[in-house]
Amino acid sequence: MGRGSISGSLRSLFAPRSVAIIGASEKNPWAGLVLRTLEALKFEGAIHLVNKRGEMVLGRQSVVSARDIAMPVDSAFVMVPAAAMEETLEDMAAAGIFKGVVVTSGFAEVGSEGARLQDYLFGKARSLGIDLMGPNSLGFLNFVDGVALSALSATLPLLPDPRVGVVSQSGATGGVIANTAHATNVSLTHVIAVGNEAQVDMADAIEFLIDDPAARAIALFAESARRPEAFLAAARRALEVKKPIVMLKVGVGELAAKVAQAHTGALVGDNKVFDAICRDLGIIRVDTIEQLLQTSNLLAYTGVLGDGGFGVSSLSGGACEMIADLGEANGVPFASFSPETSRKLKEILPDYATIQNPLDVTGGVLGNLQAFEDSVAIVGQDENVALVAACFDLAMKPESDVLGRVVVRHLASGIERGGVPGFLLPQSYLTVSDYARETLHETAMPLSCAGLGHAMAAVGGAFRWSAAAREGLEDAAPAPVVPHQDKPSNERETLDFLASRGVPVIPAKIARSAQEAAAIAAELGEPAVLKILSTDIAHKTEVGGVALNIAGAEAAAREYRAMLARVAEKKPDAKIEGLIVSPMRKGGMELIVGVARDPAWGLVLAVGMGGVWVELMADADLSLLPVTPHKVEKMLRRLKVSKLFDGYRGQPPVNRGRLAEVIAAIGDAALALGPDLASLEVNPLRVSHDGIECLDALAIWGASLSVDGGLSLR
Repeated sequence: MGRGSISGSLRSLFAPRSVAIIGASEKNPWAGLVLRTLEALKFEGAIHLVNKRGEMVLGRQSVVSARDIAMPVDSAFVMVPAAAMEETLEDMAAAGIFKGVVVTSGFAEVGSEGARLQDYLFGKARSLGIDLMGPNSLGFLNFVDGVALSALSATLPLLPDPRVGVVSQSGATGGVIANTAHATNVSLTHVIAVGNEAQVDMADAIEFLIDDPAARAIALFAESARRPEAFLAAARRALEVKKPIVMLKVGVGELAAKVAQAHTGALVGDNKVFDAICRDLGIIRVDTIEQLLQTSNLLAYTGVLGDGGFGVSSLSGGACEMIADLGEANGVPFASFSPETSRKLKEILPDYATIQNPLDVTGGVLGNLQAFEDSVAIVGQDENVALVAACFDLAMKPESDVLGRVVVRHLASGIERGGVPGFLLPQSYLTVSDYARETLHETAMPLSCAGLGHAMAAVGGAFRWSAAAREGLEDAAPAPVVPHQDKPSNERETLDFLASRGVPVIPAKIARSAQEAAAIAAELGEPAVLKILSTDIAHKTEVGGVALNIAGAEAAAREYRAMLARVAEKKPDAKIEGLIVSPMRKGGMELIVGVARDPAWGLVLAVGMGGVWVELMADADLSLLPVTPHKVEKMLRRLKVSKLFDGYRGQPPVNRGRLAEVIAAIGDAALALGPDLASLEVNPLRVSHDGIECLDALAIWGASLSVDGGLSLR
């Protein structure tokens, strides 16, 4: 697991049967917090306190050294100062304690000196065979096994049916998530606050939760992925076993990224790239803690939804309108009722009810609660419906409950009769009282997903994840790196390399004199394009280095001399290798196919409209390499201009399959150029009904670049 430094399973770390608190003292507040949480969870295993003076701590006798415990200990909570860490690690190893949490701070989060100390001490732990979470970690809560090594508190009473596991890179935020979950009736399996991630990190915690059967969904609060490859591997595995991951990723703006970098000591990758990664791996991104919990809870309950849409029954027309608006904004696929469903609903509902989805059953059903129940059942039984909701608010106090519990009982029965997953949908997002919890339990209501905005975000996420889970992973074998002693350094060499990889490129020759330009143009027998050839010039048009529609030998010779003069004036120091002469192409569409190396995630493919259009329309789609042609076809379908490929206003259609093959081949070519490639760009890739051709291309070597969909060579 992890970097090869995590030895075996983390079960003994996160589900220990015996624990030690090392560095415990009356003056150190951490000891009291850890003990209080263990007592709240009614931990039945042995608890050992280690204190250098062997004194009484919080009414418990301590031992001077971990060696003195003289019985097996699965895991330890370490709270000694940084200066005492090395001695403590040796003591733990001698005592046979090989798992632990380190709450001590003052390491990588405070700067380079702290980072060096962290590397040394946690390297020492690795050499001793010890796996540690931290430093600067508030530990973990395990509600399934009733154990914690954490400064986070456990809110009582514990909720039944734990099903959502939480991993947080912020300890304090992990505590807020735990408290909010309890207040809103989201039952958690674990809360794991990973701290600085010197050893056990977010990817390791995800892997642990994937293996834990109690955790049916994983909720992440993340600032960065310190080990991108390990994170990707965990996410792929989660999708393979159909365990949903919901992520609240912070640090997406420029200011937030700087704060996150200072706080975690980790780089934050490009947010658009990360969006594409999450989309392809079925990770559902959310914006708030409320959405994180509601979406995770819904997915933990529903699992993979069937191939259908969402159906809602409500006695409030206003709620129906809000559900429709919020659902559309969150990509919720509302089902169209079948004729049979519409007929059945008309039979049981008042004449003034409008039979549509969302369904307003009207307040008239309060006099006929069976009709409200039947409406939910009928909607759920529709062949087009994969998920159903009954919109009704929970009463929070018995004195304010007139018909509430009775209505919820009918709605729970309607959901059960519907035969597809369903939930109660309160309009507002409120703390769930003990009375409301009793209502949900006594009526056998499977789930309450509260607050229309949060709920519609959750429903949209559930359908997106279910589609990804049903489709599964689409793996492409990475292209082998080919020996390439002479890296392509200019446009012509880059096009020649692409051609060698099966990518269609425009025919062209290099002219190194006006006479050669004239001869090549005459040989073409059609209008030509002349372009400057220089490794020192990437943006040719900016220096007058592109000439179009040059007809005939004389015109080509004149343009050769004129272009050299223009370029020399703008770029006097540029080394000119000649001019590229190629046939002029007209008509068709121009795409940009760019590959850039993201500093965190590696090579990323960007596809969009070429020229200025990709910037003006913000229309590009991204994916990590490698890609299959099938995956590229999905990228093309997501473009705003996708309809143009099918022929628009009389234009002949493009061969989408062939286009996808060409783009995938460009991606393979980029991979084949090896780890020194910073970017490879084809701009434009001319696409028409009669063929596909790369007209211009360039490889750039060296530093990583960020992909933003606005690449341009022209």
